[in-house]
Order: sequence, then structure tokens, then C-alpha cells
Amino acid sequence: MEKAFAYICTAADTAPRLLKRYCRKVYELGYVPIYPKLNDGQYLALDNADEKRDFHNIARQKLGRCRMLVVCGKEISNSMSAEIGMAEKRNIICTTLDGLARIKEAGEDNVI
Repeated sequence: MEKAFAYICTAADTAPRLLKRYCRKVYELGYVPIYPKLNDGQYLALDNADEKRDFHNIARQKLGRCRMLVVCGKEISNSMSAEIGMAEKRNIICTTLDGLARIKEAGEDNVI
């Protein structure tokens, strides 16, 4: 069975160890974590204006292919608000990491 893609939404200053932890948790919940900052930020020079623009375009395209957006962290930054707004315009489910875990638990409770 194919797993659904889940776009990870965090603040830009989130520590890499937390980013990996968020992705791991989403994976353990049965989804494919998509996090452009962790992947694409390794080969694009984000201090270059053209490449930063390309990065945002790539991230937007990846978000459009995901079934849901998962908000991770305690506060929502301006860039996170923009990603959430894009997801809402495309009718992509928006939830938190805790919400995703509760959905998974509820589904397991209903299995016969």
C-alpha cells in the first residue's frame, strides 16, 4: 500500500535535530514526510536570490502533491502562516503532529 505524503511545516529557525525528529514521527505514523528545508536546502544556496526563489517554487510544488500539511512546533511564524494559507487554498488537510497521532490512534481503535 502506498503511503500518503505529509508536508512538514516548521519555523525557519527550528534546530536540525528537531526537524529529523518531526520527520521520523510522521514516518512512524505511516506517512511519507516531505520537508524541503531539510532536503533541498542542502543543494541550493539560499543566500542567492535566484536559488531562494527556486527553493520556494520547489516547496510550493511539493506541498501541492501532499495530502496534508503537518504543523510542528509551538508557535506559527510568518512563513508557516504562508504555507498554511497555500495548503488551505488547495484544500489540503492541515493538522498538528499531535493531531496526526490522535487520528492514527482513533483509526487503530476502530479496527476489528
